[in-house]
Formats: sequence, structure tokens, C-alpha cells
Amino acid sequence: MKLSFFSVSSLSVTQALSCLLALLILGFSTGGAWAQQPADQTDSAAQAPVAVGVHAVPPFVMQDRDGSWYGLGVDLMNALSRNLDTDYRLVETDPADMVARVEDGTLGAAIGPVPINARDEAVIDFTQPYYSGSVGVAVRLVDRLGPRFMLELLTSPAFLYMLGLLTGPVFIIGALIWLLERRANPEQFEPRPARGVFSGFWWATVTMTTVGYGDKAPVTFLGRLLAMFWMFAALILAAITTAQLAAGLTSSISTSAIESVGDLGGLRVGTVPRSSAASELDILHVAPENYPDLETGLKALSHGEIDAFVYDRAALQWGLRDFSGLYLAGLSFSQQNYGLILPKNDPAREAINIAILSTLESEQWHLIVDRYLPADGR
Repeated sequence: MKLSFFSVSSLSVTQALSCLLALLILGFSTGGAWAQQPADQTDSAAQAPVAVGVHAVPPFVMQDRDGSWYGLGVDLMNALSRNLDTDYRLVETDPADMVARVEDGTLGAAIGPVPINARDEAVIDFTQPYYSGSVGVAVRLVDRLGPRFMLELLTSPAFLYMLGLLTGPVFIIGALIWLLERRANPEQFEPRPARGVFSGFWWATVTMTTVGYGDKAPVTFLGRLLAMFWMFAALILAAITTAQLAAGLTSSISTSAIESVGDLGGLRVGTVPRSSAASELDILHVAPENYPDLETGLKALSHGEIDAFVYDRAALQWGLRDFSGLYLAGLSFSQQNYGLILPKNDPAREAINIAILSTLESEQWHLIVDRYLPADGR
């Protein structure tokens, strides 16, 4: 009986332990499956591309014919995607709706023509600025090259200095050639000082300008030696003078007749509505003509419909490449910083800021800026 009891008891205990072990394994398996499902869902959500709102504003964001996006802002997003190991997809968005769509979570971020400002910062967060710019003014070149401009150029100290640099050697060479030729060649270089020296000036001038009428020519050895020296020296002097005059002319053209924001009040001004430039013009009490985009506004300026087009300076610099009759005025105002638009209290903001600063410090970013804005400061 003891043996029989012992056998039954042992079997019962063994079965009980086996059942308990099976329940524990089943419990762990079931619990692991529930625990794993949310993790998989979380990983899937984390791997989903972030929707980033964009709007075509050269040179920050532009769209190619095949639908692909490129530009300064897109290159920044590519750099952040590599640094943060995060995928993104660009969603075309109206600039007026960017902040609202980021605020309600429709977009995970946005990059566009919305400068960092206190009003929007109350409902969303801006990142570190990736670009600092200002508002610029585009004007017509023909308005600059008028009679007044030409008079100012011809009476400027730089022009008078270059004129003296040219005429001074002409007088010296003219007098020397008369001294050498007046006795052996009196028919061409008269012995009388007044007429003879003037003939020397005439010869030196036509020789320097390579006109070479041939009505006067030295016949003495020393006279011809001086003529050879003057021919070579005149070529170098004319080249230097021409280069200096061209540089002075270019510099004068680049100096705009619009020297202050007050000058905009008396002009027909155009801009893009709801842009930062439009806000600045409203503060200045300047009522502009509104155009849907930059290209349309620049076409209106080139056709004479307006006197100046006011917009983001970097965008103007890019757009003016296609308009030879327009140029960017020296006036710029309203310093503006541009950053990414993120949801309020976004936990990734700190990591994004670090990635932006790291990108801006790289030599590659400097090359990118020079590619889109070769003459613009960083």
C-alpha cells in the first residue's frame, strides 16, 4: 500500500509540475506576443517617413520638371535625414497653412518662406536658423543709366583721375617727340613751340589709341626709338585704364539710386502678398502692387509696370539671373532668420538643432550655399 500510495502521489506531483510548467510557458508566450505587438507598431510608426511641408520659393525650395524637389532647404533636409537616420517625404503646402498644419499634426515639420517670428512661436517651435537673410529691392537697369548717372560718372573723382593718368603721359611724350623731331622733320613737327608741341600731342594720342592716321611719323633714330617705347607703353596704359573704367562703371551701376526705405514711398512698388516683404511694406505704409509669385513680379518690373520689386533678397538674387535688364539694388532691410517649423514641444527638437548646427559648420554646407547664392554672405 505504501508503494501504491507512493506511486500515485509521485505521479500526481509530476503531472502537477508538468501542468504548471506548461501554463507558465504559455503565459510567457502570450505575454510576449502582446508585449511585442505594440513594440512592432511603435517601430513601424517610427520608420514611417515624416511629412514635411514645402512651398516652391527659389533658391530654398524648387521643383524640377520630373516632380523632384531641390534647393537650399531640400539639401538641408537631406543632411538632417542622414544625420538623424530618419526618412521624410515632401508635401506641397500653401505658406499660409504651414504653421496651422504643423500645429494640428497634419505635418511633422515644414520648411518654407516663414521667417522666425514671435506670433508663430506661440503655437509651434522653430529650430535653429539655417539661413539669415533680409528683404531686397530689384530695379531696372535702364532707370539707372540715365543722363544724370552719366554726368555723375564723367565728373566723378575716379574718372577724372583716370583721365589724368591718360593725358599726362600724352603731353610728356608729345613734347619729347617735338624736341627730337623739330629740326630733322619740320614739315610734320613745326619748329614753333605752340604748333610743334600740339603736333606732338596729336601724334602721341593717335599712336596710343592705335588709330594711326599716318600723317605724322618720326624720322630720326631717337624719335623712332621713342615711338617704339610709346607704342608698347600705350598698349599697357590703355589696357589698365580700360579695366579701371569698367570696374568703376560696374561699381557705379551696382550703387542703387534707392538708398533708403524712404525712397520706396515715391515709387510704384510690387511684391508677393502674405510674404515677409509685404509685411514690411505695410509697416512702412507703402501700398504695393501684388503679384502671385517672384517670376511674375520681375516680368512686370522689366515691362515697366512697376518701378521696384521688393521681396526676399536671396530669392531676388536667384530670380534675377534670368533678367538681364534688372539688377539688385544695394538697399536691404529687415534682417530675417529661417528655420524648420516643428510641433510645439517636439521631443526631437534638440536633436534636430544639433544636427542643423553640425551641418552649418561643415565645409560641404558652405559649398552648397555658394552654389545657390555665390555672391551672398553666410
